[in-house]
Order: sequence, then C-alpha cells, then structure tokens
Amino acid sequence: MTPHRFFILASAIGLGLLTAGCLGGVEDSVGPIDGVGLETLEGGDHGTNSLGTDDFHGHADTLWAAADLSLNDPENEAVAALLADTGSRTLAYAIHCALPEKTYGPGGHVGWGHLETTTEWTTRGLTLSEKLDLFTCMIVNINPKKTSVEIRITGDSVTSNGISGLLQINKYNIEEALWVARLSDTGEREYVVWPLDEIVLPCPNTYMSLLTRTCTSGDNPGDAIPDCNVETRTTMDTDCTQNPVTQNWSCLGRPAIKTWLSSWTISAGPKNCNVPVP
Repeated sequence: MTPHRFFILASAIGLGLLTAGCLGGVEDSVGPIDGVGLETLEGGDHGTNSLGTDDFHGHADTLWAAADLSLNDPENEAVAALLADTGSRTLAYAIHCALPEKTYGPGGHVGWGHLETTTEWTTRGLTLSEKLDLFTCMIVNINPKKTSVEIRITGDSVTSNGISGLLQINKYNIEEALWVARLSDTGEREYVVWPLDEIVLPCPNTYMSLLTRTCTSGDNPGDAIPDCNVETRTTMDTDCTQNPVTQNWSCLGRPAIKTWLSSWTISAGPKNCNVPVP
C-alpha cells in the first residue's frame, strides 16, 4: 500500500481544541468549539503565520485570474495587483502552496512544496483542475486567528515533503475533515467540507465551527464574510470515494485534502469531548 502523502502544518485555531470544548454540557469556563480558528498551511518548520479570512476572500478573484498565466509572465496583471497590495499575504500563501520547496516566486515568496500538481506555475498558467487544487490548499489555510496548533494534511494532490516515521504519523491520529474547491453548476467557485466522525461525534457542532472559521471576518469579529461559498455536508458516504491504493479521498469528482489533528496537542481538552488520548 502506498503511504499517504502528507506534511506538518502549523494550525491557528484560536485557543485550540485543548481549550475550545464542545457546545452542550461543558463547563462555563470552556468556550464553544465554533469560536476557534483554522489551520494554516505551513510546514511545521516554517513558523506560525496564518492567512486571514478577509485577506483571502477579498483577493480570491484576483488570485484566480493570476493563475491563468505564469507567475513570472510580465503581462500577468493579477500578480502585479497582488504584489502591489503590500498588506495582503494571499499571493505569498498561494506560492507556499503551489511551488516546490525552496522555489522562489514573485515578491521573493518561497514555495513550501505543499502541492504536487501546481509545480509548473512558474512557467505556465494552471489548468482548471490545478487551479482548484490550489484553492483547496488555500481554503484549509485561512484563519482569522493566529495561535498555532500543528496539524497534518493528506491527499492525492499533496506532496510528501513533511513528517515521516511512525512516531510522527501516529502523532496526527485524529481525522478532522475532507475539503474540496470546485465550480458550481453556474461556474462559481465554492468550497465543500465534510467533518469526519472522530471529531463530529465528540463535538457535534463541528459543522458550524468549520463554517465559522472559514467565513467569519477577522477584521470585524463575528461578522460573516459575504459570498464566502463554504458549505459543510454530512453526506460523505455518497459524495466521496477512497482510492484503494493511496487511501486518499475524492469528493464530488475532485481530489480532497484531508486534515488531521494531534491528540498530543488537544488531549488536555474537556473530557466530555471524548478526544482520544495516546
């Protein structure tokens, strides 16, 4: 059996699951899980920065246009616009996702080798399938908060640059969710996420938490971001199929990215969430 492709990520999830808890039957001192933030898509040795929800959603159309041409094409006006917005990190994170490890793109931003399908963006525009892989990588990367918790991602579009060895693989032992970016029937970008049972069962409001952390403004806390286009589903059995060789998942015809949490990190959480402890 071919091993999963995976790597460590630094995750910014507010105070994290270790203090977030679950709604219903929790102590008053424990906040609801839907208050937490989201994973950032960094390798574990690259720091703990995160891409803001407002930043990404506010620049997503420009990034989509930028992917039509090579990153290095002097006529790529969308890349120029992203570079000109010095307060935005959207292009930086797109390069982190798309380019091979230690490969530099415009603005001095460096690839972290997260995806294996987008490595030629320096020489040509991305295909539609590759653009959707990039945007799947981006949606699991956004977060209005900045406190870090390590997570792991796997998928048939993901490289194997990161963690290795049974000790590290066993560390990331809580399956969180499957994510895909796709085009709707009307041609709009949309994102679909399926929380996985191991988190859904101990924390039933995970569906709301995943929506909250991808569609809530960090600039105006508590406000929803218009036209976020993130949908959470409970229909993994009918929407998704597993590759019998790689054990990775495809959902709605797209290769999914799967996120994993570590019970080493969240084992201090509320006991009624039933989070497994190693």
